[in-house]
Amino acid sequence: MMITEREGYEAMLYMLEYYFELTGSKDLTDILSGGEYIESGKPADPAFWEYWLEAIQKVKNNGELPLKTLK
Repeated sequence: MMITEREGYEAMLYMLEYYFELTGSKDLTDILSGGEYIESGKPADPAFWEYWLEAIQKVKNNGELPLKTLK
């Protein structure tokens, strides 16, 4: 499945938001360590790949994340 650069960026935002909802972690090292490859194309955290695929589907199905108002 091909996605545009914009859709890729939106998928990243969906994935980060979902990861935060699941873990409550704001620590970037947690996110990066879970997503890095440890062996032949497999993320350290196997669920990470599923989060990514789900995020791509959300972008395809729902479009962009809603705009947030800064306070």
